[in-house]
Amino acid sequence: MSNLKNTIIIVILLIAAMAGFMTSKTFFQQQNNQDFQSLLLFPEEKSFSGFTLTDKNHKSITQESFKNKWTLLFFGFTNCPDVCPTTLSELQKVFNIFQHNAVKALPEVLFISVDPERDTPESLKEYIAFFNKNFNAATADKANILSLASQIGVAYHIQDHKQGDLNYSVDHTAAIFLINPNGNLYGIFRSPHDADKMAVDLISLINSSK
Repeated sequence: MSNLKNTIIIVILLIAAMAGFMTSKTFFQQQNNQDFQSLLLFPEEKSFSGFTLTDKNHKSITQESFKNKWTLLFFGFTNCPDVCPTTLSELQKVFNIFQHNAVKALPEVLFISVDPERDTPESLKEYIAFFNKNFNAATADKANILSLASQIGVAYHIQDHKQGDLNYSVDHTAAIFLINPNGNLYGIFRSPHDADKMAVDLISLINSSK
């Protein structure tokens, strides 16, 4: 058990290191991002696979679910005291701006909980509706969450706690990831988020895409 715990810690540290690198300015210098106010494009779009999530309506989400649409992906948990509600509120502001501008295709917002011990599809549905009932939310078992998070570059850590103890903290990456209609990782909005700048970038990108 000790070896397994050590392995998990090493994996989390590697994810954290990768996430830090992926969100650094140096990583994005290879890509032309000057046309965007806050969106940073990855040098190359990146595929990901090998996971299954369960959304707020008990429907399965796999890599195929991301195709043929733009998706804004954000990882967090419903007991989050600050980062999650702030970020989801900014995303709602983005969609308010969309209502007053011509957008060729609205992106989907998918909130993924890294805290399946406390977050069920039912609680996620209630939570996400507070911000926008059209936003989706999902979670999975620890293995599937780790599979997706490690490929996307999301770092998170759940505080050690006894089984059944629901009073614990969770740390996680605050970035919003953009998935393109090919179903691949395409760009990132680093925190702090600005709804006005995000909306301008997304409208420009989506309306100019084929």
